[in-house]
This record gives sequence, C-alpha cells and structure tokens, in this order.
Amino acid sequence: MTKIMIVDDEQDLREMIELMLRKEGFQTNTAENGSDLLNKIDVFQPDLVTLDVMMPGLTTREILEKLKEKKTKPKIILLTVVRYSEEEKQKLVQMGIVDYVTKPFELGNLINTIHNHVLRSPAL
Repeated sequence: MTKIMIVDDEQDLREMIELMLRKEGFQTNTAENGSDLLNKIDVFQPDLVTLDVMMPGLTTREILEKLKEKKTKPKIILLTVVRYSEEEKQKLVQMGIVDYVTKPFELGNLINTIHNHVLRSPAL
C-alpha cells in the first residue's frame, strides 16, 4: 500500500486531504510543519509527501536539504499559491520536487496528481 505524508500547518486542510486519500486506498500520516515531518519520516517511510510551501518554522528549502540526510527518499509534491515559470520548475526538479499543485485547488486535481506520481515519476 502506498504511503503518503501530508504536511500542512492548517489542521482542517490536513484532515480533509487525509480523509480523501484514505478513501482512495492510500495509507496516510500527517505532520503540521517541517520539523514534525523530519521527526516522523523515517518511522512512517512515505512514498510521497505533499508539502505546503508556506508554514511557520523551517523554510521549504531547509526541509528539502534536511530530507537529503534521511534514509527515506519520498517523492515531493508542493502545495503552493505560486505559479512557477519553466525555469523555476527546473530548479524545483533539481531540489527533488516531482510536481506542484496551486492553491486553492480542487481535491480531485490533487488526487489525480498524486496518482500520476505514485505510478511513475515524471518531472514537472
């Protein structure tokens, strides 16, 4: 069973995404920020992480750098309000991001994006 870690500082959003992903048959766990993710990742060992870009504490870049030190190497999908240029997308790929979903998003769009990356690993 595919494991997905949902990282977002908004509890309602975490719970909503988790409920939908469990209905899709995924095993889930949540983290409220980057530090929480880093504390849980090696125990849960997710295949994929949805990572909110704007959270208190560690920056996205800091989280990604610290993830490189972990034994678990999940695919990362960013949840962001930013729309990226082609040049920025290439930088995200170099940082280990496989895709992003722009907020506000429809849950169906997020689920489709996750399904695409669970089955294969295309670049942005």
